[in-house]
Amino acid sequence: MLNRFRSVFLNAVGATDLGLEYSVESDNETVADYINSNVLLQVEAKPYSRPSFLGLTNEETQVSADHKVRPIIVPRDLSRLPWCAGYAECINAGKSTWNEDQAAATRGDLKLRDVNLALPYVMFSMFDGHAGYQVALMSRLHLHRIILEKLMAIPGHVLLSENADNLIESRDLVTGAIEMAYRQMDEMVEAQAHRGGGGCTAITILFLNGRLYAAGAGDSRAVLVNGDTQRALTRDHTPDSESDRVRALGFLRSGELLKGQFTPLEFIRRPLQSELGSSVLYREPYMTGWAYKTLSHPDLKLPLVSGRGKRSRVMGTIGVTRGFGDHGLKAVNTGISIKPFLSSQPEIQSLNLDKYNLCERDCVIIATDGLWDVVSDEHAANVLRKILAPETPSLEYRLTMGAQELVQTARGRLIDGVWRGKPENSDVNGESCLPLASVDDISVLVIPLYPYLCEHRQWFKTNRQENLANCCEQFRTKQV
Repeated sequence: MLNRFRSVFLNAVGATDLGLEYSVESDNETVADYINSNVLLQVEAKPYSRPSFLGLTNEETQVSADHKVRPIIVPRDLSRLPWCAGYAECINAGKSTWNEDQAAATRGDLKLRDVNLALPYVMFSMFDGHAGYQVALMSRLHLHRIILEKLMAIPGHVLLSENADNLIESRDLVTGAIEMAYRQMDEMVEAQAHRGGGGCTAITILFLNGRLYAAGAGDSRAVLVNGDTQRALTRDHTPDSESDRVRALGFLRSGELLKGQFTPLEFIRRPLQSELGSSVLYREPYMTGWAYKTLSHPDLKLPLVSGRGKRSRVMGTIGVTRGFGDHGLKAVNTGISIKPFLSSQPEIQSLNLDKYNLCERDCVIIATDGLWDVVSDEHAANVLRKILAPETPSLEYRLTMGAQELVQTARGRLIDGVWRGKPENSDVNGESCLPLASVDDISVLVIPLYPYLCEHRQWFKTNRQENLANCCEQFRTKQV
């Protein structure tokens, strides 16, 4: 089966104009340079590369960028990902030279400063770049280190505490650490002065102290597949879904940010000049209902937020409202900066995994919008359940097969020059009636949950139960 995975390269044609020289760097480098750091480090810009856990050579990286074949790439060595988590990717159909998605995986022990314990952690992240690969690559190389820096600043006795009477619970401190890390990552991107408006979305899954933390900024998505149910752990941040926040900022700081060229008001439909002086339906930010107003010339300005769903845009330019980068992005034909309306702040959910009746087949799917634009949460969960259901081959291969099948479902196949997918029902007749497939970069991680829960329970049994009381007592003694 593994040889079958490796053979995906043999069916692709290498791109002749993609010659690069780069070294394969580790995504698990030491975090020592980040500890006690209150300043942004100057980091060296890295040449293009794929996630290190794929183990690709230069030639294989070039092959993976074939826009005509769009080979589905999986790790050469499945054990390079924690718990042999499944991963697969394929490049877009030609909108950018390189696959601008990136992913990272890290595991280790979080050394708690004030107690003599090391707390195991596992992190996965995925980044969907736009207007260039640089910000996604930079985030892949540095975000996990920054998160660890913030986690290490949390007092160990507080992080391990289960006392519900504490003013702040440990999960709130972990959430705050991730939020601060995301902000620092965005500041680092700005300090590197990546011009041209490039940026990326970001999503992180952290396993720590028996909990799962799902952090998302952008329109990549994490979906929990637990038994026969599935639910999104993150939500998509688009101009449509965040219209209230974006328009409220424009409303409060209109002169400074909109320069008299955009309106933060929302109209039931785009007003026309011929309607000047007439009564039209509109609403201001934070309104849940609608009201009437007499249409005037200022109301004919371009809308700050236009369109619906995936077609929505801020200032007619960008379709995602959270993530890293985009510091140099200007509204089309205006020169007005869009960055003030974008945010690096992730939304975070945390789950106590002990409260879930987990089995080996329960997973979290992380994927960029190349998957979610054409595959629903329910359909993705059903595809994964079908792949994971058999007893053979071993689960480590089935996880990779599941990720590979999800990418295949989104990518579809090339029919008469058009990428088309499979319908979710069998009533569609004729190849020309098949739904359009994704032409975007597609990256998918399938992360099993049960192995972490087993590892955490074992750690609790052999370490924490015996030492925590003594450690906390030592801390109190030091305080006195």
